[in-house]
Amino acid sequence: MTYLEIKKLIRAYYPALLLEDLISHKTRERLLDILAPILFLLLLPLAAHITQLAILPFFPTFAGTFCLLTAVTIILFMLDAFHSSFYFKTLDAIILEQGIGSPREAGGKEPISFEAAQVLYHAPESDITLGFVVSPPGRKILARLGIDEKATKEFLKNRKIKLSAGMFNLQSLDSEYGITLADLAEVLLKQDKEFADFLFAKGIQEKDLLGAALWLVREARAARRRERWWSRDALGRVPGIGKDLAYGGAYTLEKYARDLIGTPAGGEFSKTYLHQEIEAVEIILSRAKEANALIVGEAGGGAMDIVYRLAKAINLGTALPTIDGKRMMLLDQNHLIAATADKATFETEMIKMLNEAAKAGNIILVIGDLPGFIESAVFLGSDLPGLMDAYLASPDLQVIAVASPGGFHKVIEPNNSLSRRFEKVLIKTGDRENIIGLLEDEAAKAESKFHLFFTYPAIEAIADGAARYFPDEATPDKAADLLAEIVPEAKIKNLQLIDKNEVLALIQAKTGIPTGEATPAERKKLVNLEAILQKRVVGQMEALKAVAATVRRARSGIQNANRPLGSFLFLGPTGVGKTETAKALAEAFFDDEKKILRLDMSEYKDLDAMDKLIGSFERGRTGVLSSLVRENPYGVLLLDEFEKADREVLDLFLQVLDEGFFSDMAGKRVNLRNLLIIATSNAGADLIWQFVKQGGNLQNHKEEIVNYLVERVILKPELLNRFDGVILFQPIVGDDLRQVARLMLEKLRLRLREQSLDLTINDALVDYLIHFGTDPKFGARPLNRAIQDKVEALIAEKLLKGEIRPGQTVSLTEGDLV
Repeated sequence: MTYLEIKKLIRAYYPALLLEDLISHKTRERLLDILAPILFLLLLPLAAHITQLAILPFFPTFAGTFCLLTAVTIILFMLDAFHSSFYFKTLDAIILEQGIGSPREAGGKEPISFEAAQVLYHAPESDITLGFVVSPPGRKILARLGIDEKATKEFLKNRKIKLSAGMFNLQSLDSEYGITLADLAEVLLKQDKEFADFLFAKGIQEKDLLGAALWLVREARAARRRERWWSRDALGRVPGIGKDLAYGGAYTLEKYARDLIGTPAGGEFSKTYLHQEIEAVEIILSRAKEANALIVGEAGGGAMDIVYRLAKAINLGTALPTIDGKRMMLLDQNHLIAATADKATFETEMIKMLNEAAKAGNIILVIGDLPGFIESAVFLGSDLPGLMDAYLASPDLQVIAVASPGGFHKVIEPNNSLSRRFEKVLIKTGDRENIIGLLEDEAAKAESKFHLFFTYPAIEAIADGAARYFPDEATPDKAADLLAEIVPEAKIKNLQLIDKNEVLALIQAKTGIPTGEATPAERKKLVNLEAILQKRVVGQMEALKAVAATVRRARSGIQNANRPLGSFLFLGPTGVGKTETAKALAEAFFDDEKKILRLDMSEYKDLDAMDKLIGSFERGRTGVLSSLVRENPYGVLLLDEFEKADREVLDLFLQVLDEGFFSDMAGKRVNLRNLLIIATSNAGADLIWQFVKQGGNLQNHKEEIVNYLVERVILKPELLNRFDGVILFQPIVGDDLRQVARLMLEKLRLRLREQSLDLTINDALVDYLIHFGTDPKFGARPLNRAIQDKVEALIAEKLLKGEIRPGQTVSLTEGDLV
């Protein structure tokens, strides 16, 4: 479609567009908000004491003011009605509401939305992009993207090529409902390279622009839809007379349940939020028999949101005709169990309740935790599935049950007679589109209440952050919680604009994982990471370079988000700095060397190794690794003596290194994507020594050492390839050993200073330790023992004898140590 053809389409909107320029819809709303209370206050005395007021001298002025303001209010209402008649002219909701079909079938022409028409109405033929940028919808989209007017003016000022009407076309579009604001935004991005470059420089991608445009349209149309009191949705809110008289009562059920139709909860929701799942539940409930839905999802993952949305649809009269007029009763199962302390009482109340509900004929029974309810009944000695079976098969009662994935697999799935009575609806808690729709609604409420403004990248950051950094919590619930936590933070900081950086700062504060843009100090630290690590790890420059490169990649955000932050296999003899490197890395990346989760993999080489590591469903055993990672999801996971683990355990890490998660005993995901994984191994140490003795660079023999591990079936090649790097640590000899000795003595010196003592580290002391405290096969480890047995023991003895007092400096010679 060419520009001229589009211009013909928008002519139908010209009167409304002209009105919008003269006095906008927002301005009319504000005026009406001001006039309404004034008119009400003026009307009260007029209505109550009109005869007495008539004799007062100011009455004509008073009455005239009232009439004038009433006239202005009526004019504003008429202007709104006039504007709405154009605004909704081609709104797909109207056409679909009337059951006509698509807008093309209705009008015979390809329509265009009011927002899209508003953009092109303001666009001069010589510069279409200008029309988008200066139009009210365009300004709102750019604001949602976090782009201020100053940046926009700078862009318009510095452009070299403008997108003219002749260059602009919409031939690539194939929209059933015509041209929308999102369509225009997409085409502008593709056809105006300077505009695309401007957005890209601001960190805005195509998905961000389209997301912001769709948010704006949904927000505007939801607001305007609420104003349409004459629509089917609005009229459906008016309750019918005697609607429930055709059905019976359920008095016992009312003792233990809450009517969701009478008092719907859950608030407003996006039209896209869990739309498919809600539709599936509606269809299941509309069956002639066995109309029972089982919603399977994590707690907080949206299961009850589906129930509330459906209750709201029934309340508004917009649900399917087969369930319209039904009562949705949410059972308080804890109250029922507590009120019936024994099997006989429980079963009597339960059967009575189900009988009444079935006879009433209009009950949809909601059970918020069916597995938990069944287990509570078992505790009383009752078979709940057996009690309910006849009612679940009956056409007179419909049931919506909710279960967590773990509860479903443990309690419901093994019971074939129960599971066949339900149709399962699985909630995809990680569905990004659903979560963003939910967050947009939550953001709108926060903006209205607290006078804040959320950018679209901030909404995306919340959705992505909840999924990545809080994997063990239901994503929709955690995303909403994160948004709620940002609000008070913003108020404390006196912020009105909440952008992506504010979100990332909150996530970093909660997790300790560096997120967002690196500070100048952090950039400097990352650039010089090798030098920082070298202060703690001696003689392993090649290893430190590889590790530092991975850390920089993880911090910059360009690594694969579906894998761990980094993964390494450290190969080398004992005592060469493999563990010290892991500690140094934890301190450098997480600012705390204690952020290390350490497992001795030699303890997991027996037949029950997997059960010990991830847990056992049959034994009810919790796994060590599952618990460790859930309790400490951020840090360095150190797997000592990795090669000694059972083959099945090593195969588990094939998945962990590739996908960043594994499933525990209950089938629940355990996320390791926020961990740096370091496996250490002494395998091939003899071969490493052999190459070192031959001289030359050990790194040149890396392929031979890796082949040695594969040929001896120590580690599988596919497992080795999953690591980001296989790092060789060479034995510590010569000057490197002396440097290690000084580092160890420096640590002792720091501990002594806490006791108000100092230690002189001299060559004689270092020489003695090198001579008597080293063993080539064990690297620097014997040095530590020598310091403990000789230096620390001697200082402790002198302290106890009173030869050394606080405030003194200890200076030891070889003669003291012999």
